[in-house]
Amino acid sequence: MGGCLILECLVLLNWCETLGFGPLGVSGISMGGHMASLAASNWPKPLVLVPCLSWSTASSVFTEGVMSESIDWDMLQAQYMSDTLYSDRLSKMCKIVDDPFACNLSQLSDIAFQSLPELYENSSSSYVTPYKLIKLIDVATSNCPAITYKQSSRIKDLFSSGEYSLVNLLKEPRPLPTRQSVLEKKKRTKEALWFMRGLMDECTHIRNFSVPYDTSLVISICARADGYVPRIGVSTLEDIWPGVTVKYVDCGHVGAYIWYRKLFRESIIEAFNRAKKKCPIPSPSIYQI
Repeated sequence: MGGCLILECLVLLNWCETLGFGPLGVSGISMGGHMASLAASNWPKPLVLVPCLSWSTASSVFTEGVMSESIDWDMLQAQYMSDTLYSDRLSKMCKIVDDPFACNLSQLSDIAFQSLPELYENSSSSYVTPYKLIKLIDVATSNCPAITYKQSSRIKDLFSSGEYSLVNLLKEPRPLPTRQSVLEKKKRTKEALWFMRGLMDECTHIRNFSVPYDTSLVISICARADGYVPRIGVSTLEDIWPGVTVKYVDCGHVGAYIWYRKLFRESIIEAFNRAKKKCPIPSPSIYQI
């Protein structure tokens, strides 16, 4: 799908250029935003790009985000193990671009906790992982109206306590009581998940594509509390495309689409105004009327 969309966009952009239109640009929301990014990376000229609610790869969407719960990992695991083509050949051809275990704890202050009964009770694993801790901190400290209902007053109070530090919490995890749900771990923690991550990175990670001709014409809008497009442990757009502008909204994925569409439109206008100052006026075409 990505390859077909890239080719289609190249044809349409070339057609618009032939007719004398310009400056040109592409935009999209969610998966459409990521597809627009892939298309822009293959256009060899300045191009306005405004991806909304997308990031640098689709791999985290299907292996960590909300969408991961919609995948039948048991079936994928069975298929993966039933055909050696997947495990012996394709899996070795697909490379995971980012460190899947990276959790950016350096951005967190040494937050203190008095006790964490709710955190451990809500954990789906035997220990509280750094990734789980970061997500709980994001929820507890967010001012986004869409997710404040998830906040517990008790958890919020724990962030102001000074008895236990974040480092001590991670060094001394408390095991949860053994539960049937813990024993019956999902198959996605095994080979199928890593195969999916590598396959998606190989096909969708923008680090595997060219950098847009002029990254100053790129404005990306992201939701800080996006549960569909996780950004932890994934390369940032600023690192891959130096010069890009990234705007963040205090909202979730769906909430951003509902409440911030005006910002999407304003960012598109802003990017085109930048292009008008930098790009020459298209020359008249014989096809122009």
